[in-house]
Amino acid sequence: MNLELIFSIANSTAFLCWILLFVLYQKRWVYRALFSFVFTGMAVVYLIFILQGIGGDSPGGFDTLANVKLLFSKDEAVLAGWIHYLVFDLFVGMWICSDADKRGINRWILLPCLLLTFMLGPTGLLLYVLIRVGYLRKFPQDPYA
Repeated sequence: MNLELIFSIANSTAFLCWILLFVLYQKRWVYRALFSFVFTGMAVVYLIFILQGIGGDSPGGFDTLANVKLLFSKDEAVLAGWIHYLVFDLFVGMWICSDADKRGINRWILLPCLLLTFMLGPTGLLLYVLIRVGYLRKFPQDPYA
């Protein structure tokens, strides 16, 4: 299986989903489609490559940074790790959009949050939390309150 092709498909799929999420974040079907089809499909691809990459007799482990580097020394493991990032960042983006929609936060204010979440994960979430604090006038203790 061509890993570069899988990588390109995963990246393109994630990018299209981010565009859909930004443009149509007020439509419930977008969340259902992402959650039901995209996440499920990417999770299956992740599982296939993580098993190939770190299954069996793979060196390394999760106890030290050096062992994590060894664990992800195969291309299949790196691809799985990348898909892991794509899926979880997109899930965070979904939560940001859903939460912002409930609070009436303008989509253009969300754009930097979504771009940062797409590119730098936790940084986009941090920016959204700061914007949310500004809208709520208090530091939120509950992500669903």
